[in-house]
Amino acid sequence: QAELGINEHHQNEVVSYMRFARFKRGMCLKTVDSCFQDLKDSRLVEETFTVDEVIDMLDGLQSVVHSEVESELINTTYTNVLLLRQLFSQAEKWYLKLQTDVSDLENRELLDQVAEFEKSEYTSSNKKSTSDPVKPKLAPLNEGGSELLNK
Repeated sequence: QAELGINEHHQNEVVSYMRFARFKRGMCLKTVDSCFQDLKDSRLVEETFTVDEVIDMLDGLQSVVHSEVESELINTTYTNVLLLRQLFSQAEKWYLKLQTDVSDLENRELLDQVAEFEKSEYTSSNKKSTSDPVKPKLAPLNEGGSELLNK
């Protein structure tokens, strides 16, 4: 099974996020598919079309798909910012300053590793029963935890 080099708890958090992202990706693709279906249903009613009519239809479709994809990409960016905000907020409570390496976000080897991880998680989760119990959320650490961190 593929691993990301993080502890089990964090890996489970990543899996949870990847499920969310997979769902959102599927919804976006359904929207794009419906754009094409709408064009077929509403505009392709004749047997023959002029070149100008086809160009007009394709330009309209391009505009709609462009807007849908742009909107989803913007939403994905905002979602990732909220995720980072959660992580940074938790880190700040422990007086930690996390750093990111944006250049790693385009590292093909690391992206392939994540893709393999998603693939292995998706295939293994399909083998599990669909009635998985809901995972309980961890309780926040009390003040005693900060003593341990300070040590």
